[in-house]
Amino acid sequence: MRPEDAQFVARYLQGDADAHATVEQWLAGASRPFRRRLGPRWEDVAQDIRLEITRLLGQGTFRGESSLKTYLWRVVCHTCLDRLRAQSRWQWTELDSLPEWEADAILSDPAPALDQEAKDLLLRVVEQVSEECRRLWAMILEGLSYREMSDRVQVSEGALRVRVLRCRKRAMELRGELLAAG
Repeated sequence: MRPEDAQFVARYLQGDADAHATVEQWLAGASRPFRRRLGPRWEDVAQDIRLEITRLLGQGTFRGESSLKTYLWRVVCHTCLDRLRAQSRWQWTELDSLPEWEADAILSDPAPALDQEAKDLLLRVVEQVSEECRRLWAMILEGLSYREMSDRVQVSEGALRVRVLRCRKRAMELRGELLAAG
């Protein structure tokens, strides 16, 4: 880590007003694309970001491989993305609480938006990806955050994100191959 960054981190952790103002400015810039989507939850998310930044800097996780501003920018983006994913998790409804005709419709065709050909293609892609990809997708469908998933799989959050990205890329490749084979 560069000496200037180490001094800045120390000043921030000691409560220096100038350091806090600079971090707040970086936070505002990094969070701009997410504020509208987070809506009324934004203030809570901003507080979570501040806590996460303080926790990470206090633990010494910033190693200086990038600028401090870039590091904090990434913390802000990942925290906002995790909150957006958590916000969009499925809301399960018990079939008993639905009217009988709606429950029957769901049970007869759980994915009405997909035609049979698309369902078959999806199943063929899922069958051909690795077991690890299927396991990761199952955790995503469970609604787990990347942090929760990384704890389960015993890898860092960054490594887990890369694995999920590779699985998604492989699935798209397989989909393309299957569509071309026709």
